[in-house]
Amino acid sequence: MAAFIGYAKNLLQRSPGVPGRVTSVKTAPLYRRPPTGLPLYAPMLIAADALIIANTVHATWKNWRSEAESDGKIPELRPWSTRVAVCSMEIMTGTLVAASLLIHRSRTATFLSILPPKNLSARPSGMNRRIFVQSAGSWRSNGTILPLSACTLTRVEQKVLFLQVKGQYGGWQLNLDEKATIEGTPLTPDAIEDTCRTLAAHWQEAGGQGTILTAAR
Repeated sequence: MAAFIGYAKNLLQRSPGVPGRVTSVKTAPLYRRPPTGLPLYAPMLIAADALIIANTVHATWKNWRSEAESDGKIPELRPWSTRVAVCSMEIMTGTLVAASLLIHRSRTATFLSILPPKNLSARPSGMNRRIFVQSAGSWRSNGTILPLSACTLTRVEQKVLFLQVKGQYGGWQLNLDEKATIEGTPLTPDAIEDTCRTLAAHWQEAGGQGTILTAAR
């Protein structure tokens, strides 16, 4: 529940990011990976969830009756207050499942690129650089442009990086597996450490923060 509250607060806070498009990226992306698994099939699972909950609520409201009587009479429907309470719980359960799928989809990164400096004559630093990030939930070529100074990229598992934004709950997960490409080059299982060194070099050269070379075991 804490995660839902955290992401709800994000909606009420002013984000340091602005909408952007892939067309803003003029070079090969630093990281790219097509969505798979839950992030890919989330819309279909949400539709199935909505259909199941709708049928469950309908059945509860129309057919949930008291225990059958011994004389064979059709029992009456349960009190409306009881049915409302149960239907509300069913709707809440379906809503939480759908929200979980949406959050997971929107927080799985599929595209990350460091954009050129805003001021070419200024000294390279995180204050002068921006990044473009796109998630599995982004519509077509849309994404978010964020100031690099507000971002931290950390290696949380051997094959997982996590991008966080200062003042925002959660972040984006970057999966380092055989489906990912780094600067246009497909990632191989035996090249993960070299890949992390490449990512760290680009990230730190641009002025980014984080511990990409530290793997959580």
